[in-house]
Amino acid sequence: MTERRREGSAPGRPDQPTIAVVQARMGSHRLPGKALEQIGDRPLILWTLAALTAVGRLDGVIVATTTLAEDDRLAALLRDRSWNVHRGSVRDVLTRCWEAVAPARPTLVVRATADNPFIDPAVVTAQIERTVQGGYDYVGTAGWPLGIAAEVATATALEAAFREATDPAEREHVMPFLYNRPGRFRIGSAPPPEPPTAGRFTVDTAEDLAFARAIAQRLGPASGPPSLRMLAEIVQAEPALVDLNRSVRQKTWQETER
Repeated sequence: MTERRREGSAPGRPDQPTIAVVQARMGSHRLPGKALEQIGDRPLILWTLAALTAVGRLDGVIVATTTLAEDDRLAALLRDRSWNVHRGSVRDVLTRCWEAVAPARPTLVVRATADNPFIDPAVVTAQIERTVQGGYDYVGTAGWPLGIAAEVATATALEAAFREATDPAEREHVMPFLYNRPGRFRIGSAPPPEPPTAGRFTVDTAEDLAFARAIAQRLGPASGPPSLRMLAEIVQAEPALVDLNRSVRQKTWQETER
């Protein structure tokens, strides 16, 4: 089910709408409740949504959470702030995300997660432009620091994944059906930053949360979402910050939480 429209969202382009879907839930195994963990002056998910709102090429943002009772509090917070919310399957995240965006009949879908408070709007914009200009079916995060970028796919490709994927890991992680089939889908990437930026900017564990809170403290009150350049300047000034979550192992797409 889908609830409420975000007030003040960009006017729709019925010919070629681009819709972002943010998957979020409270039941993370490694850091339960992380979507509502406080980072600086707000919960993590509101950082993610603020970043996506700053992407000028988006026509709408939908949060896709689950139907479990444990996600009622998350859905309520978002409803109170007039965000669009869809509730669906716990494990079949591909279906949850597709059913969230399908009513809008998008041309492009931007998939993000509430693990990532520091998404750079300029990077997501570049990914959208790369998808359109290059005629790609999918543009991912290759070469970018973890947590900075999103994933962009054509709705046609994402619908094919929704209808055809049978591997439980492909259904849980949403996009592998596309990027694991380069012979069928056109796979692209946005040029990565130069020089490379150190740091793990996603939140999967308590160590990641400590790092994100340290970054937020150093950002202070900001007029908008931080750019990758701002984050890079912080970690360059204090290299020891990356030690807070350097040892965290990133799960592979083949791993599920079943």
